[in-house]
Amino acid sequence: MILNLIIIVSILFAIDLYGYYGLRKLTRHRPFLGYRKLIVRVYWFMDIGFLLFTFGWALIIRNSGWPDYIQYRSYFYITGAFILIFIPKIVYLIFNLLHDIYLVIRFIFRTVTGTRVAQLANPGFLPVLLTIGFILSLMMLSWVFYGIVYGRFNFGVNTVEVPVKDLPKAFDGYRIIHISDTHLGSFARTRPVARATALMAATPHDLLVFTGDMVNNEAVEAEKFVPMFASIQSSDGKFSILGNHDMGDYRRWYTIEEKSANLQQLQDYHQQMGFELLRNKHRFIVRGNDSIMIAGVDNWGLPPFAQLGDIDLALGNQPDFPFIILLSHDPSHWTAEVVPETNVLLTLSGHTHGMQAGIRTPWFQWSPVSLKYPMWNGLFQKDGQYLYVNRGLGFIGFPGRMGMRPEITLLVLRKKP
Repeated sequence: MILNLIIIVSILFAIDLYGYYGLRKLTRHRPFLGYRKLIVRVYWFMDIGFLLFTFGWALIIRNSGWPDYIQYRSYFYITGAFILIFIPKIVYLIFNLLHDIYLVIRFIFRTVTGTRVAQLANPGFLPVLLTIGFILSLMMLSWVFYGIVYGRFNFGVNTVEVPVKDLPKAFDGYRIIHISDTHLGSFARTRPVARATALMAATPHDLLVFTGDMVNNEAVEAEKFVPMFASIQSSDGKFSILGNHDMGDYRRWYTIEEKSANLQQLQDYHQQMGFELLRNKHRFIVRGNDSIMIAGVDNWGLPPFAQLGDIDLALGNQPDFPFIILLSHDPSHWTAEVVPETNVLLTLSGHTHGMQAGIRTPWFQWSPVSLKYPMWNGLFQKDGQYLYVNRGLGFIGFPGRMGMRPEITLLVLRKKP
């Protein structure tokens, strides 16, 4: 443990030195001369401040006597401070590296040819990469700061129409609020969650579904939020499933009975919130002569996540029912089992959080999480079957959201001609 820590600190220090070397090259130029000392001091002050904060805050946590779930949440602030300080530095380091690669190429060219090309030798080109890197690093610093202070609480309703060919006529225009990954233990205050639940309550809808990860590790995290979710009225009810974090596998339990009691308590909170928890089972919603099936499975994930979901059990003796909405926490379940083995028309998932960082525009979206989960956010379709992946309402690990605002989805079912 100590050796790993020494290695990590050594790597970070080496990166810092290289960044400092690049910063000194940039601040030699005239526009920066008056601020050179200030820039350099701030650069190192950020490191010193991070180290003092990390060791001081960790010491406070370890000696606080706070419950485990609060201690767990408190470490997020160290993660946030690390990302706030070092991600902007890494951005500058990349451009510093590009600048040095340019210098090496220029040196090799001049050595081999014995000549100087005016464009390559132009000293005005040298600070361009460094200047771009410096500006982008400041922008990244602002973006991370925004994500921590405001982005994680910037709740909004995202309306998505789902065109379905075989939709029963009585359900044309049917409205489903879909939320996921609340991670309630990450919220130190109740006010943000109260705003989110008030927003849901004020949004006209027929059904509310929750697709897992209500808590980080322990059921107690949900206790103070029960009245807020219970206040949401849905004409056709509220349904929920469990996610990988809900199972309690990320916390040390001293006995099997203690872990089982925690899961039972979480199930009780679901009930108190007004959710019917679907653990590999289904229910029907009837309108006139038409009906749809709502099925839910326990978490089914790619390794190392457990594959507890049993879709055959969830659908029971009616796997060929004409319209099925499946709640499955992990979107990888859709491609692995749902599409190949069932006729489920709409699957609702979460889990990815959009990695709480990425780019979203009306024409393009990307997040690092897409490298692992190709279906990571939004609506997907294959052979007439649909998947919607919700970015999540809460956060975990990093106490912020950058470009991936928390999501309340209003799905509107439309009958496709």
